[in-house]
Amino acid sequence: MSSSILIAGAGIIGVSIADALARRGADVTVLDMRSPGRGASRASAGILAPYIEAHEHTPLLELGTRSLALFDDFVRDVSERTGRGVEYARTGTLEVALDDEDASRLHASKTWLDKIGVASEWLDATRLRIEEPAVSPKAIGALFIGRHGFVGVTSLISALAQSARLAGAVFESSVEVLQIESGLEGVEVRAGDRRYHADHCVLATGSWSKAVRVRGAPPLPVRPVRGQLLHLAWKDTPRPSRVVWGPRCYTVPWSDGALLVGATVEDAGFDESTTAAGVRDLTDAVGDLLPGARRAVFVEARAGLRPALPDGLPAIGPLVPRVTAATGHYRNGILLAPLTTAIVSAQILDGITDPAFTVTDPNRSY
Repeated sequence: MSSSILIAGAGIIGVSIADALARRGADVTVLDMRSPGRGASRASAGILAPYIEAHEHTPLLELGTRSLALFDDFVRDVSERTGRGVEYARTGTLEVALDDEDASRLHASKTWLDKIGVASEWLDATRLRIEEPAVSPKAIGALFIGRHGFVGVTSLISALAQSARLAGAVFESSVEVLQIESGLEGVEVRAGDRRYHADHCVLATGSWSKAVRVRGAPPLPVRPVRGQLLHLAWKDTPRPSRVVWGPRCYTVPWSDGALLVGATVEDAGFDESTTAAGVRDLTDAVGDLLPGARRAVFVEARAGLRPALPDGLPAIGPLVPRVTAATGHYRNGILLAPLTTAIVSAQILDGITDPAFTVTDPNRSY
């Protein structure tokens, strides 16, 4: 007999879990205030760079590297299931040093990468000009990490949502989940004046997770952190050929000539506005990093609220009986989507407790 599962949240995490569960025969319904991918995911550049986002011997690094190893199959499989193209490249990252302090930090990064057996290469100024001539002539070098890459977030979420629907999942929008109550017979979810019943519920509401009352558990201490992102149309030559990461911004080049520039980090509550100050800061930063960006066409600015927990790790795993948390991924929701999906679906359908739950336990002390 199939399980009925309610998923609260239709960002990258909720949609990818819905797809995995539905394809295994579960009766899945996804509830969200908005359509799939319209929250934090919309303002993500899709960078897959655990060796920049995390540090040596940290739980986040282990989670990120495990998930990155799943990405090739994750993207290929959803593309084959749906016939949808998903922009995806493992062309590496260049983290650029614009001064001696940057260079010293990057040399230290290379030392620990060498220690843990991760291939990286320091490019001096001359080599950098050859490899990535779009970078500022002021740059004194860069650290190249070939394992890294990026994915087109919008196309990925669209493909995952289509795959989930093809497997029978139902998506309901304009639905705000307020309360979850677990009992012996199942779980009840209250959303406004509506009541939903299922065997299990997944809490994947991102920055809004603290507002969802789960009976028997304290509110998860998730706070929103606004990130603003620029979408530029690159008009200059040469064009960046890979992710370029600088001291004050990072950039992602798409095959259609778009350049994504991110991202601010702002404590702005639940304000999802784009601001003149945010656009200015990113424009100045990318101009210093890639001078050709000053001649790019401004297409749009986007903003999203990243869900952050006090210790910087996500909350993934059983929260109370019949309720599983999958939230608080902060800057790494896209990167961690394959791993989160795999361990949550295995826990719900197979009763498997993944070792990662030790550090992502939603009931841990924050």
